Amino acid sequence: MPAGRPRTPTRLKELAGNPGKRALNKAEPKPKGILAAPKSLSKEAAAIWTSIVKAMPAGVYTAIDQGMLAAYCEAYAKHQLATVALKSEPIMTTGSTGQMVLSPWVKMQSDQARLMATLAARLGLDPISRASIVVGGNDDPADEFDGLIN
Repeated sequence: MPAGRPRTPTRLKELAGNPGKRALNKAEPKPKGILAAPKSLSKEAAAIWTSIVKAMPAGVYTAIDQGMLAAYCEAYAKHQLATVALKSEPIMTTGSTGQMVLSPWVKMQSDQARLMATLAARLGLDPISRASIVVGGNDDPADEFDGLIN
């Protein structure tokens, strides 16, 4: 695959109504399995996992998405840990030779925010990637002449 923008999975294109009108990959693997939270998730990440899974429409994630979603949840939990720590600790600290240095919490917060942004886009968790997903709706095809005559 050439460098640049990552390809959108066929399932997300279908949910979006195939906005590019390009042929869909009918041979794309269709992962199966029920999404379950890994037992290794921290308590904070498990709470985030639950809120995300409840908020997203059924069928968007399958068992194969477990790792990426778990990584997002742990990054979110670590970001929150750093954010809380920075409320009570100074942003700048004194280094070993007396120079002023950024608190390690700032780096942790920044690194986790960057990771979250990347994973959120891949998982459809940010407003931009989510805007192209259309869920539900009327199963009956709309009459193209509906509404022309009142």
